[in-house]
Amino acid sequence: MDDGLAKPKNKVWLFGVLILIVACTGIVFAWIKHGSLASSKLVASGPVTITQKVLDNKFGWLGGGAEDTGEGIIERGGLWVRPHPGAFVWDMMQKSKDDEIDFTLSDQEVNNFQKNGIAIMATLWPFADWDQKNLANASDCMVSSNDEFLPKNDKKGRGSYLPQYRCNPSDWIAYQKWVTAVVERYDGDGVSDMPGLTMPISYWEVMNEPDLQFQNVLPAGETDRLNFYKQGPNDYGQLLIETNQAIKSADSKASVLIAGAAGGEDRNLNFYKGVFTNKDTLTAFDIGNVHCISNDQTTHDFNVGTYKKMLTDFGVIKPIWVTEAEAMYGTTGEENYQSTKTSVAGAIMAGAERIFFTRYDFDDTRTDMSKIGEKSNYPSVEKYQTIINDNN
Repeated sequence: MDDGLAKPKNKVWLFGVLILIVACTGIVFAWIKHGSLASSKLVASGPVTITQKVLDNKFGWLGGGAEDTGEGIIERGGLWVRPHPGAFVWDMMQKSKDDEIDFTLSDQEVNNFQKNGIAIMATLWPFADWDQKNLANASDCMVSSNDEFLPKNDKKGRGSYLPQYRCNPSDWIAYQKWVTAVVERYDGDGVSDMPGLTMPISYWEVMNEPDLQFQNVLPAGETDRLNFYKQGPNDYGQLLIETNQAIKSADSKASVLIAGAAGGEDRNLNFYKGVFTNKDTLTAFDIGNVHCISNDQTTHDFNVGTYKKMLTDFGVIKPIWVTEAEAMYGTTGEENYQSTKTSVAGAIMAGAERIFFTRYDFDDTRTDMSKIGEKSNYPSVEKYQTIINDNN
């Protein structure tokens, strides 16, 4: 009798063990397939894209600070942001060649804006002190200790910084590996994406204003305060080509912006004419890029016309974005609104496809262009809405 009862119990026990083995095998297989033992990429929840509503919007703002979530952009009618300098700085994300890439700050930046439905145009900064110290001419790559983007000089609470060495990478393979990993995490293809990604990054800018110090562009007394790049046109051409290759290897559909020219004058554009002497650079970007910090009083088009002519002279026909735009010529908010309104219309007429404003308020004359100031009496929100509604 005891033997008869034991047999069913043994069968149940064996059946349970079998189920446990199968379950564990499935878990191990899944771990091997998707985890650290596999060479294949992690699979995210599914592909995501930038919505047509966002793509149809022509306007954005500079963003600033780790806590910026873009409410000021939304209420003024924009749907784009260009964090400046932003979290995509090699030195901030990777502390040595062999270290894992730290996505903490970049994930936070993406989450901050995507929860408000804002798309990011991200700037890739190819600088890492630990990498550039290996350059033979490393001392020539150091900016002044007074540079405002050094961590010790940040008085604006940006939450990000630029390192002191600002030349091309010493180790191109390590640099391209970093770029590829960054683009892959935010491209929205459902593979190795940031957890919870809903608004991918599809537009990447290769650094910023490399022409700023070229041919003494900055006025006397300003050269120590701001210098984004310590090399010349040929060097930037190489950076553009190498970065474009890395971006497209991760996301063939991504759009690459050449670094924004600091202005539309010859002293700015001569730098890019030097870049384009290397014909390979002409196919290493998808979107032209020019800035205007209130220096278009005669053209009233955010420098788009002269920039477009420069591209045309090289046989280049590409979209043009203005990734820093302001026309603060007046002494009152109303005067600045009117000049901005005129320049926006002129820029779009000249061919600008997207414009990023640097000022949130027309009566704000502070030097910090990436943050909303104290509440002003001038109705800047409504005035920006008027400009955007008239031109979207």
